[in-house]
Amino acid sequence: MVVVLALAAAGSYQLLHEHQTASFDEDLADVATATVIHVGLQDGTPALLAPTQSETILRSDAETRMYFALFGSDGRLIAGDPALRVPPAHVNPGPHFWYANVAGKTVRATSRQVSVGGGPVTLAVAETMSKRERAQLEALLSVIAPTMLLCVLAAVMVLYGVKRGLAPLEHLREEIQARSYQDLSPISDADVAEELKPVLRELNNMLGRLGEAQRTQVRFVANAAHQLRTPIAGLLAQLDLVRAGTEVERAAHLGQARSSAERLARLAQQLLSLASADPASNPEVEQRACDLSDIVRDRADSWLRATTQRGVEVEFDLDVAPIRGNPMLLGELATNLVDNASRYGARNVRIATRHWGRSSLLEVTDDGPGIPEAERGRIFERFYRLDNESTEGSGLGLAIVREIAQRHGASVELSERPGESGTRVGVMFPALAP
Repeated sequence: MVVVLALAAAGSYQLLHEHQTASFDEDLADVATATVIHVGLQDGTPALLAPTQSETILRSDAETRMYFALFGSDGRLIAGDPALRVPPAHVNPGPHFWYANVAGKTVRATSRQVSVGGGPVTLAVAETMSKRERAQLEALLSVIAPTMLLCVLAAVMVLYGVKRGLAPLEHLREEIQARSYQDLSPISDADVAEELKPVLRELNNMLGRLGEAQRTQVRFVANAAHQLRTPIAGLLAQLDLVRAGTEVERAAHLGQARSSAERLARLAQQLLSLASADPASNPEVEQRACDLSDIVRDRADSWLRATTQRGVEVEFDLDVAPIRGNPMLLGELATNLVDNASRYGARNVRIATRHWGRSSLLEVTDDGPGIPEAERGRIFERFYRLDNESTEGSGLGLAIVREIAQRHGASVELSERPGESGTRVGVMFPALAP
């Protein structure tokens, strides 16, 4: 706005200056016209016949100093100030104006040509710039003063408008600043401008997600503490019994203590796996080209040791299944699938990998009692365990599977074995592009 006002002021000043120059030039032309009528022959020579009247005309303005010069047809000075000369281009009958220097002063000059005694005579009249400069200064001030006033008013209006426009945002800022870091409830939009409501809506959505994440974290910590408390308490109790029992009882209690320690170690490992798979706690996970069949082969020995102790037979049916992923997390995913299948009543577990077009599949099938259809919607929740579960477990296995699958853009499908008892869990990954 200031630039526009400045350009407008410059344009106005230029127009006013041109108008003033034209007006002063017209007055100077009138003086020249009134003076040239007194030029005639005196003793056969061109001369200013009424010098007194001409002087009166030339001295009519006390503020401005006037000069004149009379030239013959040969350009010789007949009368007047010799410092005032007529440029060659201006020696013709028409009126002309130019700037010159007389006695060290800048003057504005004009000329008139008349015929005297059959020959052309040129009269030049000039005036100093004092009156013009004063008018020019007045014109400049007349433009600058209103422009500056308009600039100040415009600045005040802009500041007022900005302050008024930002008032709802400032109110929103104060409300957010006054909140406790624990207060994640939605912010009211009752006093919020319409333009800010989309921003506030997204902010409330973010607060909702943060609140849900906070509640999930609180539940997770509480459940983890509860799950850790049981094996730790059992381990301590068994160790106390070892000290007090007979040799036979000590051996039995040491076996039970070892089972509690193994359960505690597995739970700790699952908690670490869950934390590694959680995007909130581990946003940057390196992924590279790998093969699901290789992931299974790398973990097979450790699975077989555990399943053999449980009396579970494991069958492998592995085809090449290329994907992009993190081998460590993918190994944890497969380990939890196999562990889940072998823990809960299954006698046979089958592990398969396949590649179809744009997808690669990791599939684990068991012949256990299966999962009731009513429970399948919650089986992937953290720490959720089936009501009829008789074996010990943390309820984290399938939650870890889902978290890791989501990190890899994979989907998890849970279903019954067609025509037989048992459960099939399939994890479908985007295949690695060739």
